[in-house]
Amino acid sequence: MRKKLLGFLGTLGLIAGGGFYLFVLSKPRVDNLEAFRNLTKKKEITLRLENFEKTERVVVKILQNGKGVLLYDGPPVRELKLEIRPKKMGLKEGEAQTVVELTRFFFIKDTYTVKSYIDYTPPRVDILFAPYAVINGGSGAVRITVSEKADLSLKVGNIHFPFYKVGNNVYVSLFAVPINFRGSIVLEAKDRIGNVTRIELPSVLKTRRYPRYRIELKGKEKKVRIKLANLLGEEANELSFIDAFKKVNEEIRRENEEFIAEVGKKSEEKLYWKGKFLQLRNSKVVSVFGEKRIYTYEGEKISESYHWGYDLASVRNAPVQAANSGKVVYAGFLGIYGNTVIIDHGYGLMSLYGHLAEFKVKKGDVVKKGQIIGYTDTTGLAFGDHLHYGMIVHGVPVNPIEWWDKWWIKHNILPALQPSGTR
Repeated sequence: MRKKLLGFLGTLGLIAGGGFYLFVLSKPRVDNLEAFRNLTKKKEITLRLENFEKTERVVVKILQNGKGVLLYDGPPVRELKLEIRPKKMGLKEGEAQTVVELTRFFFIKDTYTVKSYIDYTPPRVDILFAPYAVINGGSGAVRITVSEKADLSLKVGNIHFPFYKVGNNVYVSLFAVPINFRGSIVLEAKDRIGNVTRIELPSVLKTRRYPRYRIELKGKEKKVRIKLANLLGEEANELSFIDAFKKVNEEIRRENEEFIAEVGKKSEEKLYWKGKFLQLRNSKVVSVFGEKRIYTYEGEKISESYHWGYDLASVRNAPVQAANSGKVVYAGFLGIYGNTVIIDHGYGLMSLYGHLAEFKVKKGDVVKKGQIIGYTDTTGLAFGDHLHYGMIVHGVPVNPIEWWDKWWIKHNILPALQPSGTR
């Protein structure tokens, strides 16, 4: 009797275990159903079915206001690819419910649901101001209104420039046009659901040719090696002259420019500056923005680089003024730029002062236009006393000459930053 009872209980256990496996562990499941939470004008969704071989039939539908739209009714597949176009399917904007039914053993239905929100209307964007024309290597500004809360960006090639909110649904963006850029500037607005509006900026892109120079280093080794040793230390003695120069002009320069780009992306949402930017007093232009410098040795090219600023020379150790009001975000030694100060003027705009002898300011100081921040010198990769002056928009170097021009600022920047009637 005892053996029969144990045998019966064992059989029940096997049956229960088999049932648990068949009905629970092997139960088909749906992955990526969350993708149905937000449905835009057009959305492609792939549902993945676990244990799909245990299923005979799959039904996917969207329910709204007592009506249903059938998306799929058929045999199971491991990956079910669906294209949803709510408006064409007769669905209204608003709440809905997505239902997935999996039928197994002919009569058992496993149902999965998720609340969906349908919105197929992209944000409406109106451009209040955009410059008539921009120049490669130059700057620009745009002012827009947006019908709803959205993620905004201005795309110049593969560079995204942010927008700042300045009023009720009003946003502005300062942007840079890289020196080698050719193409369209695109404004993009993406709402919380994922609808996207893209508008091509009407600004005309005018191309400017920048100078190219060949610089022969043969015969200048002694003078140049002093600078290389200052920047490389003992490593300069372990490398050939050419390898040491390449390391400084390429590797260290790249590191310095990447650092400047990172600093330039962390600007305050505040307008510090006013009026045109100041050029170094009583200075002569030695080098201009955008120069391509090709370095040769015995006539053979060994390295090249771009010059991202203006070199301005005055008297030795000339006092350097802040070109405009702002906040010091960097004051320290910066490789080829030597002792450097970077000032944030707000909304992505910064100015850079390189090759200084010493600092009269420190990081965090708020400075006024015309305030002395340092003195010119030959620190870094400089071979004569001068100031390297640069302008940066969200980490991208731009031509300072525009920012020295009161007329250009009045007609190309202020209409975006200031509402009409306040300029």
